[in-house]
Amino acid sequence: MKRIVISVLLCGAFLVPAKAQDDILNTAGELLDMFFQYLGAAQIDEIPIDSNRLDSVQWQSTPVGGMKLLKQKNLGDWNIKAGDYSGIVWLGERNFAVVSDKERTDGYIPFLIDINLDNGNLENVYRFDKVQGNPHPRYGLGGQNTMRDCEGIAYFPSNNSFFIAGEGDQRILEYDAHGKPTGRELAVPKQFGIDCIYKNYGFESLTYSPENHRFWTTTESVLKADGEPAGFKNPNSLNVLRIQSFGDDLKPKEQYAYRMDKCTVKKQNDTYAYGVSELLALPDGRLLVLEREFYVAERYAGSYVNHRLYVVDPKRSHQISFATSLKNLTENQFMEKKLVTEFKTELKIGKMNLANYEGMCLGPKLNDGRQTVILISDSQHNYGNSFFHLKDYMRVLIIG
Repeated sequence: MKRIVISVLLCGAFLVPAKAQDDILNTAGELLDMFFQYLGAAQIDEIPIDSNRLDSVQWQSTPVGGMKLLKQKNLGDWNIKAGDYSGIVWLGERNFAVVSDKERTDGYIPFLIDINLDNGNLENVYRFDKVQGNPHPRYGLGGQNTMRDCEGIAYFPSNNSFFIAGEGDQRILEYDAHGKPTGRELAVPKQFGIDCIYKNYGFESLTYSPENHRFWTTTESVLKADGEPAGFKNPNSLNVLRIQSFGDDLKPKEQYAYRMDKCTVKKQNDTYAYGVSELLALPDGRLLVLEREFYVAERYAGSYVNHRLYVVDPKRSHQISFATSLKNLTENQFMEKKLVTEFKTELKIGKMNLANYEGMCLGPKLNDGRQTVILISDSQHNYGNSFFHLKDYMRVLIIG
């Protein structure tokens, strides 16, 4: 109950006496200490996840029987301040770490999330105010936010550390439990470098599998060497990606070719994005791939985001290298993908639930053994106008 009280009272601390304010802030500090104590003691690589149950799931377009996508929940209902949440990772129990792509410093934000283990519903969400981050960040243009543009986060249990993917520098750096850079990073091949991507189409995803000792990432859209991004202006885009893995030694390992769906936009507009916003490693070695198509109408009304969640199996896929031309591959040399579920968020009369989901991670198992997957959206800090503002949402997918 303390945590619920804090999430309400911190927003109005100046309405209570000074001693009460001190008590509230001290309790918040105690919670943060508990978070770090848990992080130091947890054996994340031993979280019990039933791979056999995942194997039995019917991965098909209509989520019948084995799939249930719960309604999205507005984080504002728990007084979570507006953010630019772009990645999330589960640390066990109710502990999560979240990254934002527009913060003063690069690092992560601790979250506590309570999930009803009978039905998967989100019951309470608490965000710690302070970013656990780099004490000496490098700032981008304007000097307001870190130039790293943090987009994806993965927990590395063997070193009790985090790896964070930055779209601003196309690097994947390691941070300790308190969010300070360790000096180590994944050895990203030069073909993924900042000069090889289209603007705002670099690293958006990152995940790690402790069972298979693999990091996984990809660019949001096609590399310059492989074609042009999808959109009304490029109706014949191949829309192809390179999904790259790294080992525990931080060196690049396997690479696979992945073909995204085609653009569905029927009319031209400058504000449009199609790409992979997140990957999620499953314990059995497979990957969930979140494709996201974001269309902003000229006057906002009619805007939508299509989300499609696919599953692929690297073990059954054709390996490639950077010497491989994606333009010359046959269809069976791309990863075979199966649709898990899809959903659309919109901005129109009678339906104003527009949300752009960018983060995804495994969550706790329910009491009946089903697995949860947590998704988080990026509201661009409640971007909007007097008519409408984007909101930060979470939603839960139940597998099993």
